[in-house]
Amino acid sequence: MADMENVDSSRAVPPNGYRRIYVLGSGFSKSFLPQMPTLRDLNELIPFGIPEEFPHFRDYCKRFLDLCNGQSEYLSIETLATSILSARIFPGERERLYHASLRFELLRFIASMIRHDEALSTENAVVLREFLKSCVNCPSEGRRDTLLLSFNYDTLIESAIVRDPELRETISVDYGVRIDRADRSACREKLLHTVDLIKLHGSLNWFPVKGVVDELDLKNVCQVEPEDRSFPIYCEDTPIYIPMAHAKESFLRGSLFNVLWSKADYYLKNAEEIYFVGYGFPKSDVNNLEFLLSHRDRFKKVVVFERKGHPDLVRLENLLGPEVLESCDAKNFLEKAL
Repeated sequence: MADMENVDSSRAVPPNGYRRIYVLGSGFSKSFLPQMPTLRDLNELIPFGIPEEFPHFRDYCKRFLDLCNGQSEYLSIETLATSILSARIFPGERERLYHASLRFELLRFIASMIRHDEALSTENAVVLREFLKSCVNCPSEGRRDTLLLSFNYDTLIESAIVRDPELRETISVDYGVRIDRADRSACREKLLHTVDLIKLHGSLNWFPVKGVVDELDLKNVCQVEPEDRSFPIYCEDTPIYIPMAHAKESFLRGSLFNVLWSKADYYLKNAEEIYFVGYGFPKSDVNNLEFLLSHRDRFKKVVVFERKGHPDLVRLENLLGPEVLESCDAKNFLEKAL
């Protein structure tokens, strides 16, 4: 990627670090697969676009709307998820069971809206393939140059690799932690090249191992793909991901997310170049802002797709400075840079 090679040679990247990091947000996925919803798209579904298979959640949202005197701006997915996930005290067993069902439907609703397994268009698949090829590492030779750090939990990247004959035979995804396949008896050849992908908010193809009900330790997590023999016994379960809510404490118990975030922090501290593609530094997530902005001296480019004068674009210009900010579709940006 010719215009991304302006390296600061004064920084020494440690042998177990990455020179270049791409931080991916929902705009990255939506650019390649337009059906993939962003937070804004999810908010537009509430309450009347919620499918009938989630009756408790849909009715809860309608009641919430009535309580707010019909003012839909109070009915964001972040507000609702925070309210549902933070509730801890219930008058009785009936309310507790109702709330458990509500929590289940909320998480299933978000996952079902974001899970899209359609193949990319030919044009988009070519651009994504070339981008992933430019990010390939060779750990067997001690070469790890590029890390993808994603706030998304969709499986766009994993599916693109599986569907591409060239990539499928040569590249595997390294999640930064060992997550065994649910079908552990299946023989799989270990490939020499990897796309290193740390998913800070979890992934729709990660599930708690059967029987696990509490802490998400690394040993309690498995990877399940649609073609796996184990898929039928996991497909009705809720995948492991942190929803868009302020009440995240219960998801951070155990080693899984603690290890992922600790690794990400180390890699960001030691990278030479940091690019943001489709990630808009949302005001609502103060923890992420603190986590990322402490490395702003190495931000090379922040790519978001907003019209000129949009409040979010103005906010980002004030936050980051116009010299690193570029308003551009993620796919078009990567296509020009390849």
